[in-house]
Amino acid sequence: MEDCGHYIRGCKFISPCCNQIVNCRICHNNENDHEINRFEVIQIKCNFCNKEQDVSNRCIECNNRFGDYFCNICRLYDSNLDKKYFHCDKCGICRVGEIDKIFHCDECNICYPIELKNNHKCKKELFMTNCCICLNDLFTSRESCVVLKCSHVIHNNCANEWLKKKISCPICRKSMLDNESDKKYTEYMDELIKNNPIENTIKIKIFCNDCSIENEIPFHPFGQKCSSCGSYNTKY
Repeated sequence: MEDCGHYIRGCKFISPCCNQIVNCRICHNNENDHEINRFEVIQIKCNFCNKEQDVSNRCIECNNRFGDYFCNICRLYDSNLDKKYFHCDKCGICRVGEIDKIFHCDECNICYPIELKNNHKCKKELFMTNCCICLNDLFTSRESCVVLKCSHVIHNNCANEWLKKKISCPICRKSMLDNESDKKYTEYMDELIKNNPIENTIKIKIFCNDCSIENEIPFHPFGQKCSSCGSYNTKY
């Protein structure tokens, strides 16, 4: 078995697009200016005896198995069973996670953790787009994603990096913070402004990105709080 950093497997792909022998589809996509169509792969090469052959999970020459998990639809091989793969017929691809702890939402057309079954806001084809920060596909992403309160979807890592600079969604400018984090942020900003008063303040007009109401409030360089909803997600 070989570990390319993405999968532990006993075979390589012969890419149908450029006839390269590659460790996996991700290795191929990282090394080329085009992407492989995993569903079109029909030839593989055994890592044990180098026999080229049709897609299967056991070598026709040396009889070695290529992966402890194998999906003939997705052409997915992996011997890292900690990922707990399963194929979702409705998604059309393999997902990571325990199948009894995940459900498929037909409206959003995506698999969610079971705790979100009656606790999420449905939106048709929610994940059929790219992350607005890294621009990579969300539906087939191997990275975890977060659905914001505004219903936009971003990779978790991208969201965490963005929040180091701003609290507003890159698309609609609504707050990205969950209710508990938003409360803590507001309390922090209130305390910061209280402990750093300024004299001779002037009033400025601000627009709240959360409630869409204009206010006229005293200016403070640390932040402008909406007098209508109490949000610091404002602009002037």
